[in-house]
Amino acid sequence: MNNLPSIKQLQYLIAVHQQQHFGRAAEACFVGQSTLSSAIQNLEETLGCQLIERENRSLMFTDVGEEVVARAKKIIDDSISVVELTKSFKNPLSGKLVLGLIPTIASFIAAPLYQYCQEVFPNLQLVLVEDTSDRLLDKLEHGQIDMGILALPYRTDKFHTQILTKDHFSLVHHEDYAIPEVLEDFNLLPKDSVFLLEREHCMTGHALSACNLTRSECINPFEAANLHTLLSMVEYQNGVTFLPQMALNAGILEGKPMVTLSPQADAYREIGLLWRKTTGRIRDFRLFSNEVGEFIKKQCQ
Repeated sequence: MNNLPSIKQLQYLIAVHQQQHFGRAAEACFVGQSTLSSAIQNLEETLGCQLIERENRSLMFTDVGEEVVARAKKIIDDSISVVELTKSFKNPLSGKLVLGLIPTIASFIAAPLYQYCQEVFPNLQLVLVEDTSDRLLDKLEHGQIDMGILALPYRTDKFHTQILTKDHFSLVHHEDYAIPEVLEDFNLLPKDSVFLLEREHCMTGHALSACNLTRSECINPFEAANLHTLLSMVEYQNGVTFLPQMALNAGILEGKPMVTLSPQADAYREIGLLWRKTTGRIRDFRLFSNEVGEFIKKQCQ
């Protein structure tokens, strides 16, 4: 058992797999190409099998090479978790923490959340990243961010998910736009009167589901890239839209001739905090979740 692969060799192998090129992998690892190639060759000799087929300037991972890469990633993750665990134990909530937020959350709480964390966690270097749900989950899986704040429901089976609060939806329209004061079924809205974000924004799906809006004729074909464009369409009395309480509390309607209508049903999205199940910073993340959870609850009340 003395002749085992080193962590460095496994890191080099993963880099080659990611880059599919020895030169780019060497650059990513900040070593010379000869150093990296030699390490991979030594790894193959240690394991007694070929991991990469090389031909001129091209390369291809063998079947066993693909399997070794998959297991190497887990070994690296576990090794990082050991380091994170000891750091977390010695200095809770200190050092760097990269937190991802989706745009329909970041737009309204990123700045106050950052300020709040600076006050509550003075030893924590918080870095915020804004991106779509799919991209944040990919970054979380590959270790590019430590945690993510997303709107749920969403496909998050790979990660630990802590529900923080409910963010209720309200229907929003121009004060002069004719709409019944009591609207029990949003599917009775006029044709093309409902304006929504682009489908890649999860809030669209959450609003449709939460408000039980199933009649496609109601939905305008225009898709806004952000909430401010969405509101500009509604402000010109073209129809209605749905906004979460978080946005309303942040003052998105301030100075606009708009009114809100609460759905008869309990329509909401859930705000959740996610982290990798393999992390060694579980103690840190639970502390962070408890504090930040209370802060976000207040933004949605």
